[in-house]
Amino acid sequence: MTQSDPALDIKAIETEVDRIADQLAQAVGGDFDFTVHTDIDNGAVQKLCMMNNFLLGRIRTSLEEVRASDERNQTLARQLEIIERQRQAIDELSTPILQIWDDILALPLIGVVDSQRSMDVMERLLTEIVARQASFVILDITGVDVVDTRTADHFIKVIKAAELLGTKCILTGIRPAVAQTLVEIGVDLSSVVTLRNIQEGLRECLRQRDKMKSASAPRTST
Repeated sequence: MTQSDPALDIKAIETEVDRIADQLAQAVGGDFDFTVHTDIDNGAVQKLCMMNNFLLGRIRTSLEEVRASDERNQTLARQLEIIERQRQAIDELSTPILQIWDDILALPLIGVVDSQRSMDVMERLLTEIVARQASFVILDITGVDVVDTRTADHFIKVIKAAELLGTKCILTGIRPAVAQTLVEIGVDLSSVVTLRNIQEGLRECLRQRDKMKSASAPRTST
């Protein structure tokens, strides 16, 4: 039995290692979906292939986890965007700003008016006042079930903010139970024009508008 030439074995191993390196070159281009293999029966070379395949498998698993995470993040971002659009739609439906005359807006409020909602109401109302050049706003609270000191303060702030833009505000729809509560807790609405309903509020706006036009009209000499 003759022994194999050690130099030839080393040469064969070097050639196989070089071939394995050529296989691994695919990973440089970002392709990890392959398996490293060898054609020679050498323990060290086979171990090298096994370790490279193990590393390739770990990389593939990590990439799949990253892709799955990216997909989850994208899905979450889309869901959050949908939720935000729905929230905005709900806000617009729960706080509609209606143009009921050329320069008269009506804001019928329904439900609970807390600090966050009052800020949203103020922002939307001021934007609409500027956009529509409104001279009057009717703030109707017929649909507001509970009005306490804090809620009344929110209304007053909204009214004062609108008045800073030159818009006159009228508060309508104070129900008897709410009126009784406001009196009992000592809320001062003396600086606010309050009327029974939107119809009366509209008539008052038109009356004030006609009065303003008459006062600004040039007088004719007799």
